[in-house]
Amino acid sequence: MIMIEVNDEQLNELVVADLQQSLQGLRQDLEEGRGGIWSHDPKEDRKIIKKHIKALKLVLEHYGWEE
Repeated sequence: MIMIEVNDEQLNELVVADLQQSLQGLRQDLEEGRGGIWSHDPKEDRKIIKKHIKALKLVLEHYGWEE
């Protein structure tokens, strides 16, 4: 096993980058009408995707992210 040390700033950058990637993916799913992620009902699925997008934005704002 290889151990890698990272400081708090580096860790925050990694977390933010991963959250931004997740946010981008959900936005793309929403724009392209991809469904069936959480529900077989397209309207319900879009509702859940929007809820997750809102949650990711909130967490990113905690890290100082601005859209």
